[in-house]
Amino acid sequence: MAFNNLHLKNFRSFEDSIYSLDSFTLITGKNGSGKSSVLEALHLLLKFRSFRTSSINSLINHNSDAFQLSCKNNTQIFSLEKKRRVKINKSGYQKDFDKFKTFPLLINNFSLAFLETNKDTRRDFLDYFMFHVKHDYLAEHKKFKKILSSRNRALKNKDEDQIALWTKLLTEQSELITQERKKIFDEIIPSIPAFLNELPLNDKWKEISSSLSFKFIKGWEGESLVEALRESYLADLEKGYTTLGPQKFDLEIKIFGNNSGNILSRGEQKLLILLVFLSFGDFFSNFDNKESIYLIDDLPSELDEENLSLALNALKKIKQQKIITSVKNIENIKFDSVIDL
Repeated sequence: MAFNNLHLKNFRSFEDSIYSLDSFTLITGKNGSGKSSVLEALHLLLKFRSFRTSSINSLINHNSDAFQLSCKNNTQIFSLEKKRRVKINKSGYQKDFDKFKTFPLLINNFSLAFLETNKDTRRDFLDYFMFHVKHDYLAEHKKFKKILSSRNRALKNKDEDQIALWTKLLTEQSELITQERKKIFDEIIPSIPAFLNELPLNDKWKEISSSLSFKFIKGWEGESLVEALRESYLADLEKGYTTLGPQKFDLEIKIFGNNSGNILSRGEQKLLILLVFLSFGDFFSNFDNKESIYLIDDLPSELDEENLSLALNALKKIKQQKIITSVKNIENIKFDSVIDL
């Protein structure tokens, strides 16, 4: 579902602007010119939420009472309208529009936390990926979160009867979503080396990509969550929350058997994150006739000339749509279209 046209009206600093998009588009401009806002508009059109703020009203140009966004591809027109104090209106969408059919992969400076010790960023991305691959996973995950919240409340209240009730429901729901996660990641992990091997990488990065290892961590040790929760019961009771379970799940990523931060520079980590995201996007695009779109903010940041060239050539190789922003024009590679703000 490659977009070929984007119209922003009274959206952030844009009063009434129309831009032509292509498969490989570069957006350039000074800081504050609105480059990230263009990516935000595309993300909002696809996901009905901003990646920069939870306040949709703040996206309305201060001289207006509403914003309008619209975007076209070869077969459809998508539009959103938001008036102050009125819920977002998804006008222009076909009734059969499936917001999980297109996977917008946002890569920005915050994505650098993907490989760091704090697992929250990685866990959020992995669940976000699962939401798109398995439609029923979102509902099952919400159900799990409600059960987990109820068990945590019972732990805080030290209500043994309620703890027993919610523990039983928690283990049942945990088994369900863990099985769904494991099934998908058992498919995607073996596909990553072959995908990376097809990209135009140099010898160093061929070696790095071949050394990549992935470990699925379900969130507790051993086979039985029932037994793990029994062993952690006193600790959970003291802390007032559940310390083990699918809410702690992770995908451990290492190169040469080590954490990437111990080996790679900041810029090299960014390139590695890009390559991993491209692998996930490629898997998604080949899964049940779905599509990915890459929204990459300030790509040159943190990358030296060599790694930027590798990143650009890898992006050019893949078939999915790529929208990239940069403060400066990027030389030595041909984009399908360039927007200068």
